Amino acid sequence: MDKKKQVLVLTNAITEEEVAQIKNAFQAKFSAHTEADIKLSLVHVVPHLPTCYFNIPSMGLLVEKYYDEAKESLLEVGKHLNVAKKDQWLICGKIRTEVLRLANKLNSSFILASAQQIQELHRSLFFKNIHQYALIKGINQLKQL
Repeated sequence: MDKKKQVLVLTNAITEEEVAQIKNAFQAKFSAHTEADIKLSLVHVVPHLPTCYFNIPSMGLLVEKYYDEAKESLLEVGKHLNVAKKDQWLICGKIRTEVLRLANKLNSSFILASAQQIQELHRSLFFKNIHQYALIKGINQLKQL
């Protein structure tokens, strides 16, 4: 039996349509096999603001609101895709750095992201360590796992 393939899904800017595509692709994959050989993890990256902005009370509230919305969004996507809370990551920092760091840590075989986020990830030298990537728009690549 082969090792489970780790798939990391970046939830920043993900649409309901993209979540539905992922869900449909994984349901088709899981119904074709008795045992799931793919493990999904989710990540949402909250942008890191310089500390000087926290001296402005309204910015502090804005950051807190953004964090709460990101957490809510992550939990909602996790609920739709049946991903356990322990496999959902809410990280502060730069998307490019943090997603690739987490993908390396989890030994991810694939990163699923919207086209905008894939372009951001491509700019990193660490991207070559990820075996493959897939745009959510091209979900057919997932079915070939």
